[in-house]
Order: sequence, then structure tokens, then C-alpha cells
Amino acid sequence: MNHEVPQAAKPAKAPPPAFPLPQPRHASRLPDSLTPEDWARIRQAAYALPQTLTPSDLDDGTDDALERLGAIQVSKAAGGARPSRWILPAHIPVALAQLDATPLANTLRALMQQRLHQLESLGLRREVLVFTRLCVHPITLAHEGWRIDLSHRVPVPEAPVWAFFRDGDQAALRHTLGQAPEYSYTAELALHLNHLVARSEALADSTQLASLLPRLQAECGVPMPFDDLKAALTRAQDRWEQQVEEQSTMASLGRELAFQGYPDSFDTARKLGRKVTLYLGPPNSGKTYAAFERLAQALDGAYLAPLRLLALEGRDRLVGRGVPCSLLTGEESVPADNARVVSSTIEMVNTRDVVDVAVVDEAQMIFDDSRGWAWTQAIVGVPARELVIIASAYAAPAIERLLQLCGEKPEKRFFERKQQVQLMPAPVPMNHLHAGDAVVAFSRRDVLMLRDQIAQDGHAVSVIYGALPPEVRRREAERFAVGASDVLVATDAIGMGLNLPIRRVLFSTLTKFDGVGDRELSVSEVHQIAGRAGRYGMHDEGFVSVLKEAEADAMKTLRSLLPKEPRAPRDFKAPVAPNWRHVDTISRRLGVNKLYAVLSIFMQQLRLDDAHFAVAELEQMLELAEMLDRNAGTLPLNERFKYAQAPVDSRLPTLVDQFGNWVLNHARTGNAGEPHFLDEYDQHGRLDRMEQALRICTLWLWLDLRFPGVYGHVEEVIDLRGRLNDGIERQLKGKKALWQRRGR
Repeated sequence: MNHEVPQAAKPAKAPPPAFPLPQPRHASRLPDSLTPEDWARIRQAAYALPQTLTPSDLDDGTDDALERLGAIQVSKAAGGARPSRWILPAHIPVALAQLDATPLANTLRALMQQRLHQLESLGLRREVLVFTRLCVHPITLAHEGWRIDLSHRVPVPEAPVWAFFRDGDQAALRHTLGQAPEYSYTAELALHLNHLVARSEALADSTQLASLLPRLQAECGVPMPFDDLKAALTRAQDRWEQQVEEQSTMASLGRELAFQGYPDSFDTARKLGRKVTLYLGPPNSGKTYAAFERLAQALDGAYLAPLRLLALEGRDRLVGRGVPCSLLTGEESVPADNARVVSSTIEMVNTRDVVDVAVVDEAQMIFDDSRGWAWTQAIVGVPARELVIIASAYAAPAIERLLQLCGEKPEKRFFERKQQVQLMPAPVPMNHLHAGDAVVAFSRRDVLMLRDQIAQDGHAVSVIYGALPPEVRRREAERFAVGASDVLVATDAIGMGLNLPIRRVLFSTLTKFDGVGDRELSVSEVHQIAGRAGRYGMHDEGFVSVLKEAEADAMKTLRSLLPKEPRAPRDFKAPVAPNWRHVDTISRRLGVNKLYAVLSIFMQQLRLDDAHFAVAELEQMLELAEMLDRNAGTLPLNERFKYAQAPVDSRLPTLVDQFGNWVLNHARTGNAGEPHFLDEYDQHGRLDRMEQALRICTLWLWLDLRFPGVYGHVEEVIDLRGRLNDGIERQLKGKKALWQRRGR
């Protein structure tokens, strides 16, 4: 007999769920008619379907908010890249109909994005769970037939919108939606506007009254609830009254510091009745040349540049025309005898002294997250009888709205590009580079790596990237301009107005790290960089392509981005940073002496009234303010505020430590102490070490300019800066590989 004990049978594996769900409890939310195959189709296409939602689609911005709505999670968030995807049960049949009409393919997401943009061009957009339509209706006022175009949004049924996503038929969508509905409060709004204008007529003459209309239009151009609009219009009229009556005293802290009162805080500019002209066009269209022509004819003036390098170039441009010109940047003041013009970086704008003509360059930088506040301040506050604003055309509506809030209506001059940039039919191998080529990368490491690789093929290479000091960038640009080097490798710094004899712009990649993660270049970035090819007067034509060594889909990406027109950020609000007036007022009115607390109050106050303005990114300023209050609280508030604006990169511990020591010495002894870095660095170090030393020199000179008698040693610091510039240039011109060295 066989007495072996039979082995226990292995438990059978549980069958996989018919509907794989990140949250199994959501199974009860699925429609009864849904098949596993159809659910699989939705899961596979979730990233492209317009019916799916992500947490950012809701005001709450969390998965919990979608959970509370009864949505079904389709996929979880993927490691800092793709967000979680959700779908409402009612939209599952709609999503399946979408896939029947537009099957999943590599082109589906692009097609849906295209149709989304088409919807936006029709004034339709999704707001949380509802589609709304932008409607514009004219309102005629009693005073001289004044007309105001009112913008408002109304909900629209979702069925015709989903149909459009399926078939792309704009005509059918327009027909289904029909005529825009009338505004529900037209009579009440007209009555309110007429009342405001009638009240204003009694206070001012017709010349002054004309500046009221653009202020009222600016408010009516932003869709908002009726009660909010009435309140906003009343505030606009109140501020206008204060300007007319020259009431400079502040009625209250909230009124004084409210976002929409920001333009009126620049009294000198508001009283001038400025003539404002926008010079609009793409790169290489002659708009900057025309602006300098006007500036050279002025009795006196100011040129406001986005970079120290361009301020230097602007000064030289004017001096070359026989116009005495001073230079003012964050770290230097170089007065010229009998100067008629000051060329400065935009942050150094003078909002006190009246000039004949001022030129604000690269004004589309108002969209920049970290520095846009400086363009807001300059556009609103520069006291010039004539103001010329140079910008890309896509920035014009935002700038016009900002000027309307000042009671000003600009003229516009459009400039056409002298030569078109042609997209090349294929990528260019790195060993097929020619003289006049510019290769673009987006990090210091990649620039130096490309420089080394290209130099191996026998090319003399110039390099330009952000960490280089302006003097070295200028010398590298000049080497390329005169033919001492035949290939340029640069970051997107070349897109900022540098005049270089570039024939072909070649992208090494179409992605860049933006401080958070890698992202695809925007349309405006591609246009700004590609526009440097074929510089008028230097080449007969310009070309753009990618390196063959770039990512596999780089050429396809460039081909899709280049034909598109750049667009301003949706729902843009002009960024505002605090000035001393804000800080001093808050401190005096509320009895607060901690800079961190004052800046925090500034941010909270301005959020009370933010239809047109937003607080700029102040994270670094707040970090420095907290440190200054803790370690240098004995310094007067105005001195701590100056220190909080210093160019201290918090990512560089050595720079932060040096800064902290100088501030502490200043607070304890009234003197910053000895600049020991003069003995620690020279022109024979590693490239990254010399770049770090230059940042320290720049910071010392910046502080010396603002705290006379506290820092000093200027000649020695400038001497070290010059030697470091020479050392960096020598290394860049040398044959030794640079990118593999430490500090890359």
C-alpha cells in the first residue's frame, strides 16, 4: 500500500479584477453597461481624452476634491510627471464615443489640444466642470456716445462641445450655440456707468475726462460677477477722482496698497499725460533700431534693458552716435560728462525724474515669473513725456490693458521681419557644422560639452551662457562676430537682443529644465531663439533646424512649434513687487518693524483686489527678510529692505554665507569688514570656481552702490573681476575639455 501523505493542493490565484482600478471601491461607480474591453480603452487613452480630469482642473487641486465629486480614478500620478487622471461616470459613454470617432493613436493628444485651442479661439473654455462662453456686448453711454465693450461668460451645454471634440466641425458648433445671449444686467450696468461718468463730469474738464474711459474699459474687459464689476468700476472712478484732485494722501492702507491702485502710486508719471507707443514685431524686424533712432533725437532720456550686457551695448550704441550716455546697472554707476541719456538695467528705473523719451526693451518679459515685476514697474511708473515700449506682438494686449489702468491709450507701430527664417528639411549632423552656425543648449553643462565636441572637429568655438559675466559674454560674441570663432554654442541668452552674424540656428534639444522639471520649449521661446538666424545686414537668409544628435522627436517638435503664433499666458495678471513706499506705509500704519511681517502683509493686502495684478514671486526676498530680521534686526527697516533685494542665489551656499557675514558685520560695527575673497580667488582657478568668485564680486559691488561707506575696496574688487574675466575667457578659448571638470 502506498502510505504517502498527499501534498496540500496550492490555493488557486484569485482572478484579476474585470475592471482594473487604482481605487477598487470605485467599481460601484462604473455604469452597469460598461464592458472590461471598453474600460481598457479608456484607461489606455486617459492622457489624451478631453473628458478626463486632473486635480489641477479643480480649484481645490487635490485628489480628494475629485473623490468628493464621485469621479472614478483612471490612473495614479506618475512620479512627478503625469498627474492622476479621473473621469465622471456620466462622461464614460461620452469618452467611448470620442474614441469611436477619433481612435487612439500617437496623434490623438495633439488633435485634442488643437481642438481645445480652437474652442478657446471661439471664446469657449472649461471652468472646473462647466463649459463657458466669452460674450462681448457694446454698451453706449450718454456722454458723447462713449462705447464700452463688456466681456462676460455664460455657461453652455456640454453636448455640442463634446460633439466638436469628436468631429471638429466649428460651423456646426457655432450653429448649435447660436447668438450670444444678452447680458442680464445691461440696463443696471449702463445706469451705473452713466452715474459714474456724470459724477466725473462735474469734477474735471473734457481733457481730463478722456482718461476715465480706458479705466472703465479695463474693468469691463475682465469677466466678473455683476456686483464685483460694479464695485470695481466704482473703485476705478474713485482713483480717477483722486488723480484729478491730486489727492496724494492715502485714505486707508487697503486703498493705498490695493493692486488696482498700483499705477496711481507713481504720481510723477500719472501727471505727465504720457505719449505711449508700442513698437511691435518679431526678432530682426528693426524695432529696436527705430527706438534708438528716436532716443538719439531726445533732449534727454533713458534706455531700460533686460540684461546688463544689453545696457552696456545700448550705452555704446548711443555713444557711437555722438550721444553722451551714462551707464547704471545693479553693480555699477558710470556717469558720462554732459550725459543726455542713461542706459540701465530695467530694475534700476528712475521713477522720480522726468525725461523726454524713455525706451523699455523686451517688454514681453513681463510674463517672466521671477522678473516680470520690473517691466510692470517700468511701464507704469517711468516718468517720460514719450514712452516707447519694444515688445513681441503677442504681448500687446496685456501691455495695453496695463496702460489702460493708467488712463493711457497707446499708439502701435508694427514692424515686419526683414528676412524670414526657413525651416531646414532635415537635422544637421554635428560634424557638418559651418561658419555662422549657432548651436543652442539649455544648461551650462550641455553648452560646455557641445563646445568640447565641436572643437574636436577643428572649429573655433565661442560660448555664451547665463553664468558668464557680461564682459566675457560680450567678448565671446565679438569673437564670433569678427570671425575669430566660426561656431557659437549658447543658451537661450542669445534670444535676448544680441546682434550676431548667425546664419543657422540649430537646437541641440527642444526641452529645458525650468527649476521644477524638464519641459518642452514654448512657442515664444522657439520664435525668440530661431529669430536670431539670418540677421539683417549680415546674412541674406536665415535657417533653423536641430542637431541630428538631438532627441529622436526634436525635429518633429520644432516643425510643430515654429508655425504657431506665440500666445500670452491665459488670465494674465501683471506681477507687482513691493517698493519702499509700500514697506514704509505698512510699517508706519500698523506699527510693524519686522521686514518679514511687512512683506507678508503686502502680499495679503494686494490679494484683496487682484483682477489685474498679482504679487510677484517673493520667495527669495522673504527668505532673506527672515534672516535679516533674525541676525540684523538693529539695522533700520529701509536698509534691511535694500538687503532683501540683493542678488543672492540661495542655491549657492558660499554666496549666502558671505552675504550673511557682511550683513552681520554691518549691523554690529557699521562696516561690512574686509573682503577676504580677494585673497581666496584668482584668475588661475577652475572655471566653475572663477564663475563663483565673479558672483561674489558682483554682490559686493551691488551692495557698495547701495551702502556708501559700508563696503568700499571697489578698485580691488573691480581689479579681481577683470582678472577673473580674463581667466574665464582664456579657458573658454583654450583647447582643454571643460564640461567634465568639477562644478559642471
